Parts: sequence; structure tokens; C-alpha cells
Amino acid sequence: MYSGNIINLLYRGWGIRLIEKLGGHAVHSSLVLNPLTLTRLQPYYGLVTLLSLGSSVKQILHIVLVSEQAMDVDSGFTIALFNTIFNTINTILSLWAVTSPVLSGLNSTNLLNTLLSPQIAAGLAAYAIGLSVEAISEFQRKAFKQDTKNKGKPYGGGLFSLATNINYGAYTVWRAAYALTCGGLIWSATTFTFFFRDFATRGVPVLDAYMTRRVS
Repeated sequence: MYSGNIINLLYRGWGIRLIEKLGGHAVHSSLVLNPLTLTRLQPYYGLVTLLSLGSSVKQILHIVLVSEQAMDVDSGFTIALFNTIFNTINTILSLWAVTSPVLSGLNSTNLLNTLLSPQIAAGLAAYAIGLSVEAISEFQRKAFKQDTKNKGKPYGGGLFSLATNINYGAYTVWRAAYALTCGGLIWSATTFTFFFRDFATRGVPVLDAYMTRRVS
């Protein structure tokens, strides 16, 4: 679902056509596609594709290797749809003239110049840190729970010693960083606020209630 979505939006030009159909201005296709590169994309849009792929791989690894509860079809579909929607919005914003860094002085055709852009550099760094912290912390907790001596015990070691819900915080960080790389500061702040509020009002209370039942 994820890869096919990116192919349609970038390679087939659906993203540009959608923006123009809605009356907006998109970046020129020559700033997106490059038949001479391995990915057939300009460096910046190659990075956009990698960010989408990274989020997809992380979700798959969590379901297959980390999650302790069986996931029903409806839940799996909902999570996939949710991630696809956010990744799609990010990709479209990277193509929209108003939000795309390509039309804000970024040279999308040169990898080095792309990486040296403060916005892109900050976004990629925060994305890598957030995704790594989330994945590592969850694998650490998984290893702890697999030890029968720790049955029923809450885990507070490893990266979780730094914050009780560090995996949630890290997820929020890399989502906001992904948004920054594609859509700029305002979209990044909006994304951060959305996920932070969701975790604070729904995710964390649900987890706390679950842990209370496990320990009691």
C-alpha cells in the first residue's frame, strides 16, 4: 500500500495533477523526476520516498517482532490506512509550491546541497533519532518481557529509564521530523501537536490503565 502510493504520487505524477486540479501550483516535474538516477527521482524526492519507506518498515517490524497481542484485520487495516494518509499528505505537501522546500531555495537536483539545507538536515536527523529510539526502546522492553523472571513486572530499564513513555515521545518526534522535511515548520508543528495530544489524552492513559491491571 505504501510503496504503491508513492509510485502513484511521484513517479506517475498523480500528486502534481491533484494539486493542479484543486487549483494549486505544484513544482515542475523536472524537479521531481530524473531518469538518470537509480531511483529515477531527484535526490530530495528520493529522500521523501525513504522517509515513507522507513515509517512502513518500522510499523511492519513492530507488528511482526514486537507486538505481544494478536492484531485483528480491522485494527491492522486501520493502522495501515492511518499511516498511509499521513504519508500521502507529507508527499503532497512536498510537491505543493506553497510548502515544498524545493521552491524555497533548495536545490533538489543535488544531493549534497539537499543534505546541507538546514530544514532537511534537521528533519532527517530528528527522524533518524526518533525512529531509532522508538525501535530500540521497544526491542529492549520486548527482551525484558520475554524473560519469565520478569513476568508481570513493569519495565523501567534501558531507554525507558529516561522517560516512562519514551517510545511514544520518539514516535511523535520522528513524525514531526518527517513533516518538517516535506511540508515545513507549520505542518511539522501541527503534526507534533496532533500526536502529542493524542498520546496525552488517549494513548498514555490507556497504557497506564493496562499496566495497573498487569501489576495488581
